Amino acid sequence: MSNQRLEQILAQCIAAMEAGEPIDTARLCAQHPECADEILDFLQMHTSLNQWIGPSKELTSEFASPSFLASSSEVAASGTEALRQQRTPLSRTSTWSVAHLTEAELPVTFGKYDLLAEIDRGGMGVVYKARDNSMDRTVALKVIRSGEYATKEEVHRFQAEAKAAASLRHPNILPIFEWGEIHGLVYFTMELVEGCDLAERLRESDFGILDALRIALKIGAAVADAHRAGIIHRDLKPSNVLLDVEGEPYLIDFGLAKQQELAEDLTFSGQILGTPAYMPPEQACGRLKRVEKSADIYSLGAILYAMCTGQAPFTGPTSFDVLLQVLDREPIAPRQLNKNVPRSVERIIERAMAKSPEARYSSADDFCDDLQRFLRGEPIARPKLGWRDLAGNFWRQQPVLFSHVVAIFSVLLIITTAYFTRSAQTLPYIMRLALLCLWIAGSVVLQRISHRDRLRDLAYLSWAAFDCVVYTLLLYFAEPPRGLLLVGYPMMIVASAMFYRARFVFFMTVICMLGFLLLLFSVDDPITEYIEFAFIYLSGLAVIGLCLTAMIRRVRSLSQYYEENL
Repeated sequence: MSNQRLEQILAQCIAAMEAGEPIDTARLCAQHPECADEILDFLQMHTSLNQWIGPSKELTSEFASPSFLASSSEVAASGTEALRQQRTPLSRTSTWSVAHLTEAELPVTFGKYDLLAEIDRGGMGVVYKARDNSMDRTVALKVIRSGEYATKEEVHRFQAEAKAAASLRHPNILPIFEWGEIHGLVYFTMELVEGCDLAERLRESDFGILDALRIALKIGAAVADAHRAGIIHRDLKPSNVLLDVEGEPYLIDFGLAKQQELAEDLTFSGQILGTPAYMPPEQACGRLKRVEKSADIYSLGAILYAMCTGQAPFTGPTSFDVLLQVLDREPIAPRQLNKNVPRSVERIIERAMAKSPEARYSSADDFCDDLQRFLRGEPIARPKLGWRDLAGNFWRQQPVLFSHVVAIFSVLLIITTAYFTRSAQTLPYIMRLALLCLWIAGSVVLQRISHRDRLRDLAYLSWAAFDCVVYTLLLYFAEPPRGLLLVGYPMMIVASAMFYRARFVFFMTVICMLGFLLLLFSVDDPITEYIEFAFIYLSGLAVIGLCLTAMIRRVRSLSQYYEENL
């Protein structure tokens, strides 16, 4: 972030202080994560100076001066060394510094605990490896990240996480030892697990299928136990599963958990909570009232998918792209990414990750039962799917290929009907039939290539060009007049917008315009007799492409604003 932008943020903080308005530090840091440390250091310094000097208009106006803001930005950019030197005498007692320690400041004493090292830092809290001097044991201690500036909602949610985890007794859920408050800072302690989380393990190496099933079975049993206690996790993902040195999994982080017996929920309608790649569609679109136990079952299937394939069910350059896929796409079939995945395991994953909550396993216990059946060599429970369900799954798994298949068979039906009803020539019919066969074969090949992350963009661009070339050849071999058949070009441009890529729509528009121009100068047709028709048609293609590009850029801008500010 530029110094100018940082100055603007600090100026807004000062204006709020002058007006006597409270500053929601957590939301401010979430909106600007790239400069969260600088914002927190500035607010701490302001608090410390007010304690020493006392609040005054002179002090506030000095903070608001351009020279001070510039110096604050320089200090933040250089690591806030000057601020650290100013607060060194308070580093052992300041509640804020405990929530925002650096490695150089450790170890420190926090109540009866010695904070030894930082383990993890998330949106809600910071986890430290700590020594409990009263019990003579090493624990994991989690403190609320926003420290003394925490809002009531943040404190409530943090305490709810501790209470939810403490109410559960399962060998694969980390036990909570105690929670409380020291110098106004809320914390809780839990058992320390030496190892790594599942996300880190997935980045380092692949899982064997049996190891993946064993871990999924134990996590599923832990989730089933939580469901029986009336607790829905709502944020199941690999980074919330710890693995000890022996590979035993432990479920953690109940910060977004929902306790069904409570009338009050800690979320608002329309909020999106969780990690997009592992959340169910009803959670991705913000319909939190529909987020029930089936949401955790979906996430269990997504975790098993990641362990079996080595990648998340949905990937994309931004959260917006991932959310779009979660809402209306099926993930790539696991066996297409890893041929060692048994078909029964693939069916278990697909059923757990069904878009409709009613189509998933009715409980986490049922999910675990199917895993156990497979491990025992018994057939899994297989619900019967109708042709509508099968067609719907194919459409969500391969929407581009599905659209091509429907379009190609529609064209084949039209061509065949015209051939037999008009007694057309055989050679042109055979040429058109061969082009259609080539079209569908090429589509299948390019669809498989698109499953590879490194080749995905190239595959889609090649696919677009291939579609335009084959369609232009079909028009070339068609009988005049071809006017109505030209509707295919704008249809291809509109279809390209489903990828929500402005450059892709632009590329498709250009090659469709080139295809029409080549056709215009190579066939003898009434459309070639009126040059003004060609200009009108080309203008129409350009307008369609420009409108779609503008729409996509607007949606992209809104999604970027959402990611930065919510």
